[in-house]
Amino acid sequence: MGHDWGVKAAPCPMTHDDLSRFRAGISTCELLTLVDLSTGTVLMSDSDVHFGQERLDHLCDLARSVFTGDLAATGTAILAGPTGSRVFVQSPDDATEVLCGLFGPAADLGAACAAGAALFHRDRLA
Repeated sequence: MGHDWGVKAAPCPMTHDDLSRFRAGISTCELLTLVDLSTGTVLMSDSDVHFGQERLDHLCDLARSVFTGDLAATGTAILAGPTGSRVFVQSPDDATEVLCGLFGPAADLGAACAAGAALFHRDRLA
């Protein structure tokens, strides 16, 4: 019989292939990252073009500002503008893990949110 040392079990890790499949399924997804809000770290990213580290860090900082503070969002948040949108989806198991995506103006944001949630759900089943 195992002993509970008070350490939570790590979820099945998301892979770079998971991010690539997500982007392939939503044609207007320009960039997808998985970030850790507790450390301010971009854990992985996927895009067709190179985004500099400062751009990735900015997206992580933006996610942190969306999910922390007095007016913090929970679960999913969308920041939309005329040139595109940023979509943020929190892990249901670890609120510090967030998928962050940059999408073009014609993006199906509902599909993007559902696909993000499905990635985290897949991790639960593995």
